Amino acid sequence: MALWHIDTDKARFDKLKTQESFWQLVALARAVNALRFVHVALMGHETGEETLKATRTRFNSFFFNCALLYEALLLVERLGRYYRDYSGFEKLHAILKDPFARDLRESSLASIRNHLAFHFDESEIGAQMAKTDMPPRFVSGEGDTNIDVYYHLADLCAVGAFAGFSLDETNAIDQLGQRIAGATDLAIRFTNAAEEFIVEVLSTEGWEAKDSGQNDDKRS
Repeated sequence: MALWHIDTDKARFDKLKTQESFWQLVALARAVNALRFVHVALMGHETGEETLKATRTRFNSFFFNCALLYEALLLVERLGRYYRDYSGFEKLHAILKDPFARDLRESSLASIRNHLAFHFDESEIGAQMAKTDMPPRFVSGEGDTNIDVYYHLADLCAVGAFAGFSLDETNAIDQLGQRIAGATDLAIRFTNAAEEFIVEVLSTEGWEAKDSGQNDDKRS
């Protein structure tokens, strides 16, 4: 598979790097890098593996996906100042206006971002344990290494924070599954739309795609 790049000349880059609009574009690329990272981490443990490590990876990839998506959507709100006339921006902005996305952002994404993904709020832990009858298991491990240790109770509290309702409620699992699927789909749609928008802006501003002629198996 050929290695490729999108480059510009140094004079153009020196001009762009002083502009806030370009800073925003690079910040969006940073968000895409972070989201792709957690998506790839999840891909290796999606189905068929029920080890402690796989369970820990699935839950925490999802939690960080939610927190990163919340931050990325905040950035999109600021992009309109410079990029509102781009068709790619309209696709991104449409995600902000989607009723389900708005509800998810203001409830589940905000809660997991503010309390148990980027921050570790003990009062939120207490609130979750108070509203759901959780099993009395703190941690499980396998073998002699810490890589196969999983703290069940901590992640169950994070699941409760994302859900926004008691996991003891009737149909709680079905409701939770729908919200998880919705958040996952939203993150994928956002990431794809963000990359299309980035390419559109780069093409408009004179950046050029180049094939290096180097295969990825020859990279250092």
